Amino acid sequence: METSVKDVFDSVIIRFGGELWIKKTWTRRLYERRLVKNIKNVLKHYEVPYSEIVRRHGRLFLRTDSAVEAARRLARIFGISSVSPSLETSSKLEDIVDVNVFLAGHVLTEGNSFAVKCRRVGDQPYSSADVCKVVGQRILDEFGEKLSLKVDLNRPNVRLGVEVRNDEAFVYSDVIDGAGGMPLGTQPRVVGLLSGGIDSAVACWLVMKRGCPVVPVYFDNTPFTDETTTERALNVAEA
Repeated sequence: METSVKDVFDSVIIRFGGELWIKKTWTRRLYERRLVKNIKNVLKHYEVPYSEIVRRHGRLFLRTDSAVEAARRLARIFGISSVSPSLETSSKLEDIVDVNVFLAGHVLTEGNSFAVKCRRVGDQPYSSADVCKVVGQRILDEFGEKLSLKVDLNRPNVRLGVEVRNDEAFVYSDVIDGAGGMPLGTQPRVVGLLSGGIDSAVACWLVMKRGCPVVPVYFDNTPFTDETTTERALNVAEA
């Protein structure tokens, strides 16, 4: 039976919102702890299984066999700038190359252009450029002629990414934009008035993006309004 690409991933790379980096060290750590708590709450709510959440040099890495589903849920959490379903391996260059070739076999199709991007933290006996060069050449050797592949560093159809963190490496092919902003719960709770219109819901969402939990309040104007007004307000709040 053919394996779907969503079944091959075993982890998720979680990148912080950019604003966390301008905070002092102790404040950033506080916000990171809150973000981890929010992540755990969301995964528990949607019953997404995972084994652990690991902090590594400005990244969070979630180990899970439901990486695609987890990434979809995590992308809606405030404080996360982007997520990527990924494959974990060691930081040995040969292992990184093998995993990239394996993933390329699932995501590259006939006539695709591709590029390889690498970011490293720690001391390895190779540079980021070495990784890109060796991985790219190996992919061309394996699939270049069969799939009529070409390299395009500016606007590729598929961009394979490698994140090396000391003795670990994570390989991915997709970057999903997150909600951004600050982790929910890092600022005081506020009250938000919901009228049933889109403007009040957007205002609440923007305040939540700044880290403030919102207590929604709706004024029932019965008998001056009918039931559809209340239903509309509930639908907006749930959305």
